[in-house]
Amino acid sequence: MAKEVKAATSTVTELVNATEVASIEQSNTNNMEKKEISENGNAANAASNELKSWGKDMGIKPTTVKARINGEVQTIIVAHTEYGMRHDKKMDKTQKTANKEKLLTPRYHFCKPEIFWKEGYNLFDNNGELIEQGTTNVLTHCETPETSERIYIDDFLEDVEIHDFESVADYAQHIGETVLISRMPSKVEEMGIAALATGDEAVKEAYEFAIENGITYTQSLGFMAGEMKAATLKLMMRGVKAKPTLALGRTKEQAQMLYDESCKSLGEGESKKRYVPRALNIILKKEKFSFDMVIEALRTIPSSEVTMAKLADCGEKEACIAGALISWILTLQHPKKETKTAA
Repeated sequence: MAKEVKAATSTVTELVNATEVASIEQSNTNNMEKKEISENGNAANAASNELKSWGKDMGIKPTTVKARINGEVQTIIVAHTEYGMRHDKKMDKTQKTANKEKLLTPRYHFCKPEIFWKEGYNLFDNNGELIEQGTTNVLTHCETPETSERIYIDDFLEDVEIHDFESVADYAQHIGETVLISRMPSKVEEMGIAALATGDEAVKEAYEFAIENGITYTQSLGFMAGEMKAATLKLMMRGVKAKPTLALGRTKEQAQMLYDESCKSLGEGESKKRYVPRALNIILKKEKFSFDMVIEALRTIPSSEVTMAKLADCGEKEACIAGALISWILTLQHPKKETKTAA
């Protein structure tokens, strides 16, 4: 990214020198008077802002954004500490395809940079470039969960609050308290959002099954023999009904029967663990035993067999449970003949 920025800067500089020298100089003068920044730093900052506007048109992330602060629109340089929340590269694709018209407006929190420079901390812009101490129009971002990624795509910050923290520690403590009481939705809750956003009945059923039984997203899909990629769920949360969507291998009623009988025979605690539905799917899919036969096995398997399966050292837990159930199913299918005693 640094090489691209330098190349873009060089190109823009040539264009500016060739065609707009007078206009830029006048713009620099106006900026100096308006922003009341130092004579030495003004030309560099104004030229930097001009170059960044060209860079933005060329697809380069700007290091400056416009923000409404106390009712006045200002141009600021967004600063980050090296101890904050890292930009997740996995978010880049989502950011590029985000429908900004459907994004709720967040409140951005900032503070002045002097407390960081005073205590010897470095600050960096959106591109990861070091911001020199004393640079004007800099505000340090207080990285809350809702703005940590938005700061890279929002060109105009509508709702901004500036804080006057006593120290870097005070700044971090405010962020820490805010983050601790915040959270992201769970996978089950994401299914609920996806169900509402798309109206998909299969996702709705899987969500309801998870909520009704107090189990996780993975367990719900396991009992319902559902298959869906994580990326598909993310798309559906945005209203995109990607293909293939969630495919369910059994009905909600069948899944409920499996779960209920598993709780009775294996214990509710065990049935809420992911290896139980995995074991059942091994039997139903790979071993091709009928659904009714598996239900019968769960209903009749002796507790001693279950205990032995839990204690067995056979590698993966699902293999132990599956092995015990398969053995019992075979016993049900081929019961041992009672030996008759001689008269």
